Amino acid sequence: MASLSRWVIFLAAFFCIYGSLHLYILIKVRRALYLDRWSYILLVVVLLFLMTAPINARMLTQGYPIFSLALTWIGYLWMAYLFLFVCLAIPLDLYHLIVSGLQQFFNVDWTNIMMLRRNNLALVAICAGGVMIYGAYAAYHVRIEQVALSSDKIPDTVDRVRLVQISDLHLGPMLYPGRLHPILAAIRQAQPDILVSTGDLIDGPFRGEQEIAAALRALPARIGKFAVSGNHEHYFGIERSMDFTRAAGFKPLRGERADVGNGIVLVGVDDTLDGHPNSGKENELLSRISPEQFSVLLKHRPLFDGNRIGYFDLQLSGHAHNGQIFPFTLVVRFIYPMSDGLYHIAEKHYLYASRGTGTWGPPIRVLAPPEITIIDLLPAKSGKSVAKPRKTDQ
Repeated sequence: MASLSRWVIFLAAFFCIYGSLHLYILIKVRRALYLDRWSYILLVVVLLFLMTAPINARMLTQGYPIFSLALTWIGYLWMAYLFLFVCLAIPLDLYHLIVSGLQQFFNVDWTNIMMLRRNNLALVAICAGGVMIYGAYAAYHVRIEQVALSSDKIPDTVDRVRLVQISDLHLGPMLYPGRLHPILAAIRQAQPDILVSTGDLIDGPFRGEQEIAAALRALPARIGKFAVSGNHEHYFGIERSMDFTRAAGFKPLRGERADVGNGIVLVGVDDTLDGHPNSGKENELLSRISPEQFSVLLKHRPLFDGNRIGYFDLQLSGHAHNGQIFPFTLVVRFIYPMSDGLYHIAEKHYLYASRGTGTWGPPIRVLAPPEITIIDLLPAKSGKSVAKPRKTDQ
């Protein structure tokens, strides 16, 4: 019953917010093109189809996979385009609204510094398309972020332990041929000792599941590969998601720890459907770790219990994508202030939030490039340079 209530609230919010964007573009197009009755009705029908495409795609997943795939691509590409269109159009509309108000107030004619509605619409439509192309390019080119941390908990006999983090790969129906090639190549080139996935590895059914699992399983990791669940593993079905995670060569840490040697212990906790942290299990696991061990907490969301900061040395998270498409970044940072990079949360205690390696929904990224993170753990007496956090204490 609680799960049903959450879905009802989600759908109500989705149609309220998403429907408002469609209403905005409906009004803007009608006023710019002076649509008559039948062309206006046709536009309404098309917008209703596009607005409901993501929901209909999910409903058709089981019985009509081809139609579901087509609707998924149509719905999410339109979602990205609509968001960019509205973000570009609103500032122009505000400008024209202000100029119109000033014209009336001062009784002057400033029409020469205003655009015709049709030209306004065309300019915004073209710019939104251009940003879409840029966003697709940016989403394909994964950046390598490198961090080095030293600790007196790492034995002096160890040169380094290289931990490579991927997060929010979102393997699902939006996965297209060739998308994984640069990601897999970058991971191989990094030569990880430990490879971790901090949630949302899988997002839904997709073709070539066994081949993709085999490709991930073949990735080298001298010590091992470990993963925790994200919220999308629960949406897809947690057991089915964990089966794929294991087939991909990762050991799921679902409220478990893994002693990996060299004074390092990994602790992994499940994400939850409602987003509330499983603090009880997390605290129980962390309290059992020896203070002489370097503890790495794998947790999907970049949130932490302030009372338990001293119980882990490094938390690795993802989830927020740093907004994925600017200016949505600003909204995400209000909810998750730590959503991009290394944060110093206490003396010798850190949180690293990945921007994510893949994309959710629209396969584009704008001013929030995807990343693979290389974290070198070094002994305190190594004498090697150590990267400072790119963020200040929160």
